[in-house]
Amino acid sequence: MIFSEAPEFSKELKVLSKKWKTLADDLEIAKQSLTQIYSSREIPDKALMLQAFFDGKRAARLVQTATYEVVKMRLDCSSPGATGKLRLVFVYIRTDDGVLFIELYAKNDKDREDAKRIAQYIESL
Repeated sequence: MIFSEAPEFSKELKVLSKKWKTLADDLEIAKQSLTQIYSSREIPDKALMLQAFFDGKRAARLVQTATYEVVKMRLDCSSPGATGKLRLVFVYIRTDDGVLFIELYAKNDKDREDAKRIAQYIESL
């Protein structure tokens, strides 16, 4: 699976890494989880993993088509003393088996994802 980052995402990651010291490691854990969930390999519990991922408050599909889906997920951060929750918005591109990270924000700083930014990256697919 190929992971890439939008330029805005890279800037947000740098800024938020100052407050959440373990953010880089937490993002790597998220990448491992996404690889398991979206990998093209067939594994026995894949359907259950997808269902568990999208049930509840863990993640939500914002847009879904035959070639891609836009997902907003909760990013668990293990930094001690850091309050608030982080949200990660990404596009899973089925045709390339890749993930493009679009946005990273703290829930206590911003209520919703940037719809304009999402639309901009969807148009370029």
